[in-house]
Amino acid sequence: MAAVKSVAADVKFGPGIVLQGLTLSSATAKIQLPGDSDTLFKVKQGDFLVDVRVVTTQGHAYLRLPFSKFTEITPEQASAIPDLSKLFDPSQGLPAVLPAGRGARYAGQEQVAGVDCDKLTTTYTAAQVGQLLGGHSPAGDVHSTLWAARSDHLLRRVILAGELVQPGQRVQVQVELHDFNQPVTISPPV
Repeated sequence: MAAVKSVAADVKFGPGIVLQGLTLSSATAKIQLPGDSDTLFKVKQGDFLVDVRVVTTQGHAYLRLPFSKFTEITPEQASAIPDLSKLFDPSQGLPAVLPAGRGARYAGQEQVAGVDCDKLTTTYTAAQVGQLLGGHSPAGDVHSTLWAARSDHLLRRVILAGELVQPGQRVQVQVELHDFNQPVTISPPV
């Protein structure tokens, strides 16, 4: 994963994942390393799904809430929103955390989006997952299932399950990774 320079991610949030008072449903992101990302979150507001978009580029973060324009947010405000580009940081992101799981077990072979993958299961501590999420630590250990391509060893799918939000509430997040090292342009919104 340390060789990744850009990637696209599709995220499905299981029921019960709330961030800043909004129930997360899904997200799509384009990531250009080292620190640029363009993420569209689908959140539930009452019975409706609405879009919240977050763009991080050139050290700045911008937020667009439903029915409004982009607004630059302060670093303090930005720290409350997961920055998906940090997932690929070589010292604190996936390249550093992946080998640190405990109880790793080979679970067979499967295809993900037409790619032959090895399937593995492992467990990460709340601190390890918090490191990935920029300090947003889960309430307990996180059980993970990982699909790594047999051809290039890049992760294609990750499922995280556990007390990701609050103690006693097990939830699940599924991430599909694709379009590795493809050209991506992320510019400050106008």
